Amino acid sequence: MRPMPFMLFSAVALVAQAPANVDLAQRFNQELPGITQMLKELKAQEALTKVQALIPAERPVFDASSPKAIGQSLDNAQGLMSLYRLYANVAAEAGQWEKATEIHEKRAQAARATLADLDKAQAPIVAQWKKASEDSAAYIAKNTPRQQELQLFLQTLKDDVAAVNSKQKKLEAKEMDELKARIAQAPANEQELAQINAALPVHKQNLANAPKVTKTLGDNRKEVEGMIKSADEAVTKAKKTVADQNQEITDFNTQQTIKKVKVVGKKNWVDAVMRAPENITKLGTPQAQVAFLNRLLVLDPGNKLAQKALDNLLAGKDAFAKPAKKGGAKKK
Repeated sequence: MRPMPFMLFSAVALVAQAPANVDLAQRFNQELPGITQMLKELKAQEALTKVQALIPAERPVFDASSPKAIGQSLDNAQGLMSLYRLYANVAAEAGQWEKATEIHEKRAQAARATLADLDKAQAPIVAQWKKASEDSAAYIAKNTPRQQELQLFLQTLKDDVAAVNSKQKKLEAKEMDELKARIAQAPANEQELAQINAALPVHKQNLANAPKVTKTLGDNRKEVEGMIKSADEAVTKAKKTVADQNQEITDFNTQQTIKKVKVVGKKNWVDAVMRAPENITKLGTPQAQVAFLNRLLVLDPGNKLAQKALDNLLAGKDAFAKPAKKGGAKKK
């Protein structure tokens, strides 16, 4: 449960927006096991279709109607980030590295849009608490001495009245008039003191809560800044992966050209990779091998060597399993 800003004794009204009608964090948690299982079963294309359908057509509206709604919107944003990350990972396993890069870029854009929404939503709360802190500090500074003054006035009056009533003190006519005036003033002073006694704890609580609210608002912003940082790092990594592979292919094709070998797009490089089975088998698990073969087939659609190795893996065989020999016809 994320902490929510403490409420003031007089809350400011925030502009309500239409609440998000879907819980993307829950959607991610529910769908992740199934997508993961599909990848283990080497069904990357099916998994890609499945996860693509989980991404909302538009980023959910950021609900700023209350501090609690803001927290729920942040949870929903985290869910969207997780879905984008899953989508990009599945696209990469399907060999579509460029698509994965685009997905990470959309994720980064969504994170930045979320930060803009959050700043707009929290601005009234920041202003509210700033004013409340200033007002409360001023009230305490002014009324704490007044509280003591009123308490002293009423206690002294009580003591003087008691002394006169018990005949411990005898007053002159002028002094009696002054006492009567003080007695007449007492109800107003009592009322003022009661108001101060009721208000001071509230103002003191506002001052105590203000740093906690500031921390909560700051933590909210750090959370979204973390989303942006993670997405940006994913974009950089994805772009580098594509660029490194493209550079490797370019360098290889340059050497082929020097050797006067006819270069056909990226086919020469893919063929060279497939002629060394260890390039595939060193990847270990069938899932990792299938992911790389999917990439090779994106680079060179229809490559027979890559397709055969992929078909073998999908059939539960080793990537480079040799076909079984057909039995010869028996002689009579």
